[in-house]
Formats: sequence, C-alpha cells, structure tokens
Amino acid sequence: MNHLLVDENLPASLLDHLLIDGTHASDLGERPTDLQLWRHARQNNWVVLTRDTDFFDRLMLEGPPPKVIWVRLGNIRKRDLESTLLQLWPKIIDLIEEADLIEVHPHALETFTRGR
Repeated sequence: MNHLLVDENLPASLLDHLLIDGTHASDLGERPTDLQLWRHARQNNWVVLTRDTDFFDRLMLEGPPPKVIWVRLGNIRKRDLESTLLQLWPKIIDLIEEADLIEVHPHALETFTRGR
C-alpha cells in the first residue's frame, strides 16, 4: 500500500498508530465531500480508510482505484478502534494487495475483488 487516505469520520491519530504514510481528509481542505475524497484518492492511487457506505457504493459502481478499507465496527471508543485496527493491520496490509475492498468486522475481515 503506497498511501492511506483516512476519511473524516475516523480519527487522524490512526495514521500515527498504524505507522503508515497517509493523509487525513481534513488535510485536504475544510470538510471535503466524499466525491472530492474519492477523486483525490483515485487520481493518486491511494487506499481509502472509512466508516462510510458511500465509498463502498462508489467502488461497486466505478471500480478501483481507489481500494477501500471499510471499518464496520459499530460505535466503539476511539482507543478500542485504534487497538482493533492495529491488531488487524498486518493482515489488512496483506489482503489489500489483491482485494479491492476489505470490510473490517468485530471478529472477521471480509474481502471483495470487483471483476475487471
């Protein structure tokens, strides 16, 4: 994975915890829209980390890039979110090489590769 774009619905601190080159949505302007984030990630071939269904929908319609990591952990505390993602991150890194979408659930990772 070359670069991670963290959607505004997730804390910027994830970049520090995951120790990965990335950008938080707030660094791209004041409240960028999902479409602006999608286009930016697509142009730069970045991976999007989000909780937002819109990125899943757009991936299904347009295909990658970008690839999407969709966090589906429900409402949990920030430190629990960071801890869970940190624990799963090595597996996510491995899976994102082949998958277009990784869904992060409380007890499982699901992958999807859109037919090209």
